[in-house]
Amino acid sequence: MTNSENYQNTSGLSQADIVQGLGQVGLKVGDTVLVHSAMRTFGYIQGGAKTIVAALLEVLGSTGTLVVPTFTFAHEAEKDPIIDPQNDRSEMGIITETVRLHPKALRSIAFRHSFAAVGRRARIITQVDPALSPFDLRSSFGVMLALNTQVLLLGLTYATSTSHHFAEWICDVPYRHAISLDVRLRRPDGTIVRQKMTDYRPKPSKGSSYYGTRHPDFNRLGRMLEERDLVSITSIGNAVVRRFAMRDLIDLAQIEAAKDCNIFRTEEGQPDYFTPLDFGKIILSEEMLDGAGRPVRYQWSVLDEKKLFVRSPAVKEKGNH
Repeated sequence: MTNSENYQNTSGLSQADIVQGLGQVGLKVGDTVLVHSAMRTFGYIQGGAKTIVAALLEVLGSTGTLVVPTFTFAHEAEKDPIIDPQNDRSEMGIITETVRLHPKALRSIAFRHSFAAVGRRARIITQVDPALSPFDLRSSFGVMLALNTQVLLLGLTYATSTSHHFAEWICDVPYRHAISLDVRLRRPDGTIVRQKMTDYRPKPSKGSSYYGTRHPDFNRLGRMLEERDLVSITSIGNAVVRRFAMRDLIDLAQIEAAKDCNIFRTEEGQPDYFTPLDFGKIILSEEMLDGAGRPVRYQWSVLDEKKLFVRSPAVKEKGNH
């Protein structure tokens, strides 16, 4: 379902504008929603990220649950990292950090793939065994799947959908594997203990590059979902907004991966390619470094490239997915 109506106004987006757009894309009271976001795609917002979070919580109501990724890739670059759930800053942008700091937020414990959640199902989503893979069926992702979680992309393409990595785990793709880790964990009382954790990474490739000659192309499955009318699409301000059910993605991924396990990736030797999408314009960000020091470029999904809100380099978001 596609709606190209734009809620942008000259004084900036208000909470009411954002609530209207979230309703248009099909988000409703009682939903559990996993949100991936890039704030700069909206244009000017009255009150900034706090307004977006307030709008999400207003739409979800007291029976809904807001979940955001609060990933910390910086731990990958540390020799003996200390995982500090209370203080590790989210590297996934200002909206996710705003949720993490919400007074009612709970956060899962993970080497890098942690989540912050606010709402009715926050505890069951975040209180999972940190020794498990973050994509295990008993992990936060497994719980979210059981809760029929909706995935919301605010100004982003499917390239930033970590649910696609969950689908890779479910499909047991041959180019990724689980890594057992022995790290330090800072408890709420400040004490530090050793903790077993598990990470899920690409297998080593030639030249020690992270992805080799094939890179993720999650837009492939995203476009398939859209062609099957399983994605609701609208715009809020300048940001293109997409919503789909995590369960629909997992079901489709299993069907397609049985035919081709590389359904999640580009063709051999085409690492810079990505599948185009019919609605909105895809803008590649300038090159940034993630928390582990790897160069990355993000796919922002907007109506008008000229209305992309560019921040000062001093406050660039490190990540969006």
